[in-house]
Amino acid sequence: MTDDTGTLLVVDDSETNRDLLSRRLERKGYRVLTAESGPQALEIVRTLRKTHSPEELTVIMVTAKTESEDIVDALEEGANDYVVKPIDFPVCLARVQAQLRLRRGAPAAPAKPETIGVGTVLADRYRIEAWIGSGAFGTVYRARHLALDHGVAVKVLQAHIAQRPENRVRFQQEGISACRVRHPNAVSVLDFALTPGGAAYLVMELLEGRSLAEEIGRIAPLGLGRCIGIGSAVCSVLAEAHRRGIVHRDVKPANVFLHRVAGRELVKVLDFGIAKLEADGAEALRTQAGRILGTPAYMAPEQLRGEKCDGKSDVYSAGVLLYEMLSGRLPVPSTGSDPLVAALRQIAEPPVPLSEVRPGLPAAFEEIVTWALRKDPAERPDAEALGSALARAAALAGEETPAGEEIRWPDLGPARDVPTVERPTGKGTAQLYRNEPEDVG
Repeated sequence: MTDDTGTLLVVDDSETNRDLLSRRLERKGYRVLTAESGPQALEIVRTLRKTHSPEELTVIMVTAKTESEDIVDALEEGANDYVVKPIDFPVCLARVQAQLRLRRGAPAAPAKPETIGVGTVLADRYRIEAWIGSGAFGTVYRARHLALDHGVAVKVLQAHIAQRPENRVRFQQEGISACRVRHPNAVSVLDFALTPGGAAYLVMELLEGRSLAEEIGRIAPLGLGRCIGIGSAVCSVLAEAHRRGIVHRDVKPANVFLHRVAGRELVKVLDFGIAKLEADGAEALRTQAGRILGTPAYMAPEQLRGEKCDGKSDVYSAGVLLYEMLSGRLPVPSTGSDPLVAALRQIAEPPVPLSEVRPGLPAAFEEIVTWALRKDPAERPDAEALGSALARAAALAGEETPAGEEIRWPDLGPARDVPTVERPTGKGTAQLYRNEPEDVG
């Protein structure tokens, strides 16, 4: 008998499916109730959800629908997890056990730490092929979807974060938030699941190319037209996220990826909502084992002070990003590598005028960047207005926004498949994750 016994309600309009699943669960030691009316059960769940959180009342959806939008919609309605038909009973049982451990607050990992590495197959669907990078938040692997035979990126929540059940729940919810940002310039989150050992992971589209941080480190300042194209794409996807009530909280060059598609460049903004796990309100600058969780060089003053963040906070970060692309430096330069010093300067000091570091730049662009970098969020534009201002300035300057322009990449060796890199590059940027060869969120 399993240690994760509990009372389960099995709902299916097929008597055969209902009886088969309930009998197998009973043999595992569960007390099983059954119901045949899906709509009635859904109404009961909706009612209970008003007084019981997802941690207290677990719902696992069993569905024949495999489209990501259907799954996302079900998760947004309140389901904790899903299993695709035909039911693989060991997988279904493992997910039931994982959710019960999550609810009870028991440690998710077995006595011997679960090992995920090259060759591991997750959920009978994703085979890990290579390690990409690790950071304070998660480890990212390149993997292959076995049924569809194409590459994906898998981000596994770090064990020290996954020990807290509420973090695993939030990890899932942040993945759902990312799915809600349906935009060509947002990285796609394809799946969320728990391993039998309770490790949480997200499956994302696999990107090929390099981060904007790497590009700035190599060729900054960027050409005006390219800055406009990248900045416009970032503003467009942020505007869509803000319309859906999602604040990114960690807009920076390392979270902007220049994806190569058939010789063209497609801007992708990464980690929507996920940064909230490590930079939430007053915890934005907490120190942990010698690290500061967050990137002060790109954070808005109100975010650094631990105040409420909204879309205007992302706009400030986008302003820093624009400034750095146009000049190759940060608007508030740091004299050292201490992130706390960088944070204090970001709050108190005005940015160095862009015209001083890039003479000859059309005045309209300096005005736009200065507008985005206002210390008071009420004085900043929203993301949509910032993007519109960029487009108007580009038209006046005779510049196009090359969002899909053909690009020639310098011969820098084979491209790495990386969905995100957490350590920003660029002059004056603090290194926040120390003594790690490569940090991937």
